[in-house]
Amino acid sequence: MISDANKDIPNSTKNFPETLRGLLALRNISYRRLATRTKLSAGYLNHLACGTRPVPAEQVIKVIARALRVKPEHFFEFRQRSLQRELYRSPQLADKLYEFIVADKPLPRDIKAAIETARGRK
Repeated sequence: MISDANKDIPNSTKNFPETLRGLLALRNISYRRLATRTKLSAGYLNHLACGTRPVPAEQVIKVIARALRVKPEHFFEFRQRSLQRELYRSPQLADKLYEFIVADKPLPRDIKAAIETARGRK
């Protein structure tokens, strides 16, 4: 379980290797200690942190996240994959988002207001 103190850590916008290195530094954890907590090899974790291996599967991200006391969603790639899965399941939603994000179609007022409120602008 993730403690309340870790809710203050915002989700990362950096790539997986940078995020992993940052969390290791923040938690003051070595590759070996993380390896013990995750049952993954220290060498593999080092490769992930250096970016010489691809971003791991979601299940591996979950294991690493738990060991580092963050939610899997902390990792941008986890959120990205989740969105991709949802968009695949809902082609209509994908089309609407495409219109607004890629095709520069003007946003409806209610959606624009919701986005601005979420971003803290009124």
